[in-house]
Amino acid sequence: MNKYWNSYTETLPREELDRIEFKYFKNILSYAKNHSNLYKEKLKGIEVEDIKTVEDIKKVPFTYKEELRKWQEDVDPFPYGGILGVPIEEVSTFRQTSGTTGRPVYVPESYESWQWRIESWCHILWMAGFRPRHRIFLPFGYNVYVAFWEAHYAAEKIGCEVVPGGALDTKGRVNKIIELKANAMAGTPTYLLNIAKEAMEMGIDPKSLGIERALGAGEPLPEATRLRIEGLYGCKMFDHIGSTETCGFAGMCEEQKGLHIVEPFFLVEMLDRETLSREVDVGEQGVIVITPLGRKSFPVIRFNTNDVAVKGPDNCPCGRTSKKMMEIVGRVDDIRKIRGVLFSPKTVEQLIRSEFPEIVEYEIVVTRQDIMDEITLRIEVDPSLSEEQAASIAKRLAEGHKIKTNLTCKVKIEPAGTLPRYDLKAKRFKDLRGGH
Repeated sequence: MNKYWNSYTETLPREELDRIEFKYFKNILSYAKNHSNLYKEKLKGIEVEDIKTVEDIKKVPFTYKEELRKWQEDVDPFPYGGILGVPIEEVSTFRQTSGTTGRPVYVPESYESWQWRIESWCHILWMAGFRPRHRIFLPFGYNVYVAFWEAHYAAEKIGCEVVPGGALDTKGRVNKIIELKANAMAGTPTYLLNIAKEAMEMGIDPKSLGIERALGAGEPLPEATRLRIEGLYGCKMFDHIGSTETCGFAGMCEEQKGLHIVEPFFLVEMLDRETLSREVDVGEQGVIVITPLGRKSFPVIRFNTNDVAVKGPDNCPCGRTSKKMMEIVGRVDDIRKIRGVLFSPKTVEQLIRSEFPEIVEYEIVVTRQDIMDEITLRIEVDPSLSEEQAASIAKRLAEGHKIKTNLTCKVKIEPAGTLPRYDLKAKRFKDLRGGH
């Protein structure tokens, strides 16, 4: 069976990919300028003919989520407003963003645009080794959120059997996996860990569930978390990145070293955080700016995702020639300056998942006392541990945190069940400093 979903596009020479994407960029820019009220206004004074080189793309302004919200507020046609790129009669599917950073953005999908999204996701699943022999369990009610609908239809398209796992609690989902002998899963890393924990509380070794591979969604997947999930299930765990606004745009191949951008579906820029004007070098952190190149119902040009990643090399032992990002660092909004030091919550997750299997759940809280910032790590530990053992873990965690971040912290041990559990996007970082 072919190792590539599309052996032609996935192995094109770099120069040819660049040429195709530049052509597609100009096409979607022209389309947006003529069919989207947002871009009719936003692109005044910019002519497609003036974009003659890749460098000229920087003449096109970024698009921000707040703009999308603005162009939907009391703007016809309801509910999509000025972001709509096709007649509303062509819209066949409604989706929306999660609304975690404000009012949700309503996303219109025509049949054509939805199929484009599914095809992109087919690349992600196939790269991760999902094949027709897999029976994929999706442990969520999909609701109006896009990721698991994409995973569902893409899995069907590549030939997998899909088992929707909505309307069940976690115990019910464990039982359904066993009942149907599902051998693959997709879910947030947090919830995959919760399923394993529930199985163990039921007296079931997660390895006996028979899960061969899993795909993470909705949250960053630090290496330590990926390895913990692999250890619990005895499976191979893969990652991907995407958003409702842009679709899933990069996925992990069997090498499990970074994420391949799905080219030529997307033009992805990785720009320096300070000026957003320079493409970063390999190994450097950059803000991800994306233009989906084939979606017309909701065209988005140079969308600033606010996600930060480490730029990777263009080559990979898997043979794909697409650009790569080696590590998703986190969101610009989550990377904070604390006592003059840049702090990423992902560093704490990496520390806990790799060195403290006894910690069941955690939360990071940043507060300000007078003029001093304070970090508190609230943790729950395995209830079978003694008070002395728990105190020892807290001490080691504080020491490890200081080494990894160069910041001191307090560690507070909470009673079992105190901290929230998450099925979808986990919100373990709370900055309570106000106007920090």
